[in-house]
Amino acid sequence: MLYESEKGTYFPIIGKYWGLNSVTNAAGNTQFANQHKIGSNVTADLAPGWRIRNAGSVFREITPNLKIGTLFNNRAITNFAGNQSYGDAPLYWRNPGRSVFLNLAMTVP
Repeated sequence: MLYESEKGTYFPIIGKYWGLNSVTNAAGNTQFANQHKIGSNVTADLAPGWRIRNAGSVFREITPNLKIGTLFNNRAITNFAGNQSYGDAPLYWRNPGRSVFLNLAMTVP
């Protein structure tokens, strides 16, 4: 979803949904039958910002922007990464935790 006003504020939010994962192989046969199924999960990113036009200095436009990745701090298991070479224990990939970035863009005429 994207919101943008004429006064300069904007507000995009992007979500992604993953269904069940690592249950079947490419041929459709069940694999990892004796291990946990990897459940579905949802992540969302948010990036509000503000465009300051005609800033009155040497800059034509100044745009501060805050990006928050993994907004709800979902750190669920997302994929099977293989097994350890010793002991054959399963290894899994996880969603990264929340991240926050501040960007400042300035346009010079």
